[in-house]
Amino acid sequence: MKMSWYYRMLLSYTPIFFVVISVLIFSFFAVLNDSAQKQIMNTKKVIATKVSQVIDANMKTAERMTIKEIYTNAALKEYFGESGDKVLYDYFRISQKMDELSSGLPFSNSIYLYNANSGKILSRSGLSPLNQFGDRDFLLSAYSSDSNPLVWTNPRPFKEFSHESSNERVVTMVKFYPDTGEKQGAIVVNIRVQALVGFVKDLTRLDGGPISLHTANMEPFDKNSIQPAITADKSEQSSLYITSDYTGWKYGSGELTDKRLTLASLFNDFWMLVGIAAIATGLIWFTYITHRNYKPIQAIAGRIHNYTKRKSGELVKSAVFRDELKYIEAAIDGLLERASQFEQLHKDGLLIRRKQMLLDWLEGHKVMNAAQWKNEMTELQMPVDYQTLMVAVIEIDRFTHFTEIYNSRDQYLLKFVLSNALQEMAQNDNMIIWNEWFEPQQMAVVVYLNSDSNTNQALAIGAMKKLQDWILNNLNFTVSIGIGSEVHFPLDVAQSYSEAKEYVSYKPVFGVGTIIGSGEIHSKAEGRIFPHLQLVRTIAKSFRLSDGQWQFHYTQLFQSLKRGRISQSDIETMTNYLMYHLHKEMSEMTEEVSRLWQNEFAVKFEAIANSSETLEEWRERLNTLLLQLENEIRSLRSTKNNYALIRQVKEYIEIQYTDPNLSLNQISERFKMNPRYLSKLFKEEFGEKFMDYMLKVRLEEAQRLLLTTRLPVQDIAERVGYVHVISFHRAFKNMYGLPPGDYRKRAEGG
Repeated sequence: MKMSWYYRMLLSYTPIFFVVISVLIFSFFAVLNDSAQKQIMNTKKVIATKVSQVIDANMKTAERMTIKEIYTNAALKEYFGESGDKVLYDYFRISQKMDELSSGLPFSNSIYLYNANSGKILSRSGLSPLNQFGDRDFLLSAYSSDSNPLVWTNPRPFKEFSHESSNERVVTMVKFYPDTGEKQGAIVVNIRVQALVGFVKDLTRLDGGPISLHTANMEPFDKNSIQPAITADKSEQSSLYITSDYTGWKYGSGELTDKRLTLASLFNDFWMLVGIAAIATGLIWFTYITHRNYKPIQAIAGRIHNYTKRKSGELVKSAVFRDELKYIEAAIDGLLERASQFEQLHKDGLLIRRKQMLLDWLEGHKVMNAAQWKNEMTELQMPVDYQTLMVAVIEIDRFTHFTEIYNSRDQYLLKFVLSNALQEMAQNDNMIIWNEWFEPQQMAVVVYLNSDSNTNQALAIGAMKKLQDWILNNLNFTVSIGIGSEVHFPLDVAQSYSEAKEYVSYKPVFGVGTIIGSGEIHSKAEGRIFPHLQLVRTIAKSFRLSDGQWQFHYTQLFQSLKRGRISQSDIETMTNYLMYHLHKEMSEMTEEVSRLWQNEFAVKFEAIANSSETLEEWRERLNTLLLQLENEIRSLRSTKNNYALIRQVKEYIEIQYTDPNLSLNQISERFKMNPRYLSKLFKEEFGEKFMDYMLKVRLEEAQRLLLTTRLPVQDIAERVGYVHVISFHRAFKNMYGLPPGDYRKRAEGG
């Protein structure tokens, strides 16, 4: 009986699969074993090195503390002095000082002092003559030695009294007194070997492997260890013994390898060749089998092609090999499902690209002509037909209170509801809008207007007013809206967005739940306090940057207000406006500063606004409170180690801004910091991004050169760090609204 194609393929490829995979698996584990052995050896080296460094650090600490006592301890000077009229209490007090030194040393230890003039030894047990001291032989040998190559001895027996039967194993450091000049005695510090061994065991219990401690002659420190002593020749050949340059001790990390594991690694190279040969043989075998079964595969491909032209039910009825066709049908259904999933992923990515595109467009980061803009919008499936464009910024009022009432999930839901309500109202008024949340409390809205220019702004304001009324009636908060001017070209949308953001910042003057446009601004411009609001914003920004200029601006503000007519309500409005901008600036600083403002100083500012009856009283109280806040912020910053470093980065930018290669990566390398971490710290300390600050420094200098010199624009661009004058033109226009040449002509009255 002729076998079906399924069984022929199964029986043809299955032996190849098992043979090749079996060989590859065995080869893989043979190679993996060798790699694992090397990794284990490296790991043991690292652990032994770490233990050696920790022990050396502790022993060096003991040495430094002892030397420090030699130079600074008055009790030692008194003990080694020539005076012989010391009483028992004097020796007791000196012994107490030595106990204090002993308690500060890293390991369990004992200390005794040898006075060569008197021939007596002072220890914790008391004062005893040299001939009755149990450690006399070692002391005399060490004291008579002129040089000692190592600070610490190898383990040795120690007993304090000659009649003691048991010896305690210690390592010893002998320091002559004084450290320089003619020696008058010695300080002997004994650290118990058992304490060292126990410390090593505690370390290796955490790090995952036993470490043994040996002398330079490979004698083990731990006499109770079952590990046999290893000869020095063998230790020198072994790469698993680390020798300390400070003490001369050796740190071993156990056996090099397991004999059962090394057996397979002997054939490591051989099995690599076998694996390569198995792969080559398998490829040849697969090629032969595939070629032999080419006709059945071609028949299946033809059936798949026919399947795309007919319904699956009809295909199943007319097919001979129904099981094969059902399998193919299921495979195609799976492909169609994955295609649907890919399409959904494309849609999700499209939303992200739209949001990024809108942000770049509104911020002016992406400069495009009309044709490029249409191509981008078409690709993002956004409208391109309009007569004029207008940008509005919607801000949630009392956002701090809003975040306290609602959790993160509810906040997201309410913002989603607000966005959908705005879209629905715009559709009812035959308007097209594009809106995204770029800030937690602010949503940007681009309005496409196709009506008569005289009614465009009225339509936009009407839609925004409907939105405010709907929120007031259905939601438990209000919004304020800033509306920018109408523009006719996509490139000018950034200007309309900047105006809308500026207008909504005047919310403390106009009140919450208001719509602020250019008309409202002009109607207020002749008022008593409106001309001073820009100076108030400057004070808040200067206060955050800690540039030392806020008091100068504050004095300017007071002098300007003093020349006008200011009422009690005006004082309250000015204070509220300053609080609004201080809150924005503080929220962009560190969490500690933001918490300090919200928990302590916001209430104090409100009290000043409500209780100051005269302008002079308002000035003095507000100045005192600002100084208090400045001192508190300075104190918080001084506790952070990075504040001084970030100040150095800021000063470096102000000096090196002319370097065209100046960048975040360059400064990060100079100050040995991660670029992302440096950028984060800079934003926390100064409230603005690293790149924005560098751009501001360069363009402010360019502005000064344009107004005070006759240098060509090309030379000015090079002086402030721009290699390409086109990039300079674009950046200058984004900040000042005009190209450099036009800016100079306007300043000159041309």
